[in-house]
Amino acid sequence: MLSLTDELQQLGDRLRNQIPDDHYQVIAKAIQDLTDSGLTASAIREGDLAPDFALPDALGVQVSLGELLRNGPVVLSFYRGGW
Repeated sequence: MLSLTDELQQLGDRLRNQIPDDHYQVIAKAIQDLTDSGLTASAIREGDLAPDFALPDALGVQVSLGELLRNGPVVLSFYRGGW
């Protein structure tokens, strides 16, 4: 299994010849900034247990991962916005 850093590098390599260079440079900088931040080293990997957390659901009701897991498997979906 590849590390997140390696996966990001592969993504950048694939995009290099598929998009205009000015767009590629923005993506390459974002990948480098993320890698330099150290966050890729602490990212949860496939198969890892997620830490418990609480967030509002679609109706604004606060729910925790632990509460939801008591009812069975959980699928997380991250909605980034409606732009």
